[in-house]
Amino acid sequence: MRIKRLLKWITGILAVIAIVALVAILYAHGVSNEVTDADRESVKNYLPEPVQIEPAADLAKDIEFIRKVQDSVLNVAPIDEGIPYGQTREPEDLLKAKQGLCFDRSRVIEKILMAHGFETRHVFLYSTKKTGSSVRSLITPGVPSHAVTEVWTAGGWLVVDSNDRWVSLDSNGNPREIEEIAATSGPGGGIDWKDDPPGIYKELYPFTFLYGLYSRHGEFYPPYNPIPDVNYGELLYNFY
Repeated sequence: MRIKRLLKWITGILAVIAIVALVAILYAHGVSNEVTDADRESVKNYLPEPVQIEPAADLAKDIEFIRKVQDSVLNVAPIDEGIPYGQTREPEDLLKAKQGLCFDRSRVIEKILMAHGFETRHVFLYSTKKTGSSVRSLITPGVPSHAVTEVWTAGGWLVVDSNDRWVSLDSNGNPREIEEIAATSGPGGGIDWKDDPPGIYKELYPFTFLYGLYSRHGEFYPPYNPIPDVNYGELLYNFY
């Protein structure tokens, strides 16, 4: 009996250690959304003129500012060539590189918006065309994907594209969420847009999306290893 109790006790301790170790590993690999002092200094180069704005208070002012942020990032990094794996991709990095892809620009768009008090969430889009499954597509190498930003405005969540000068406003000037775009971006559409969405949304269709996933390969943010780059706070958006 004593041996059984001892083995049960040891098993329990090992289980606790394993859980603690797993939590520690995931924490160490989490992508932080903290706006650092270095970020704030770099933001001044994207928006040289100081901007005073009350986030999500006036939709027209929100849109004007968001477009200004989007334009500034696209102007700073007009070359469609990504920052290499194993390197940081924060605002100062994009300034130096003067090039980037969707996953680089979206990160910087988010940092600038957060620096001005906006709530954002990172959106990873990926096609399910070849596999017919969101899970299989997620783990299949080479599946077409895209990274964009959603920002909370006075009219709700607005998608800000990271490769084109497009935001998800319908013909009435109302923001539309990525969930609506995923449901209507195929043949025939379904939303009367103010400006037609970039072709990538139809190219990916049918597609699904995940909030908070910054990479499947783990090479965009430290410590640069095969564990995916994830912000766990944003990941919770996928469950409600």
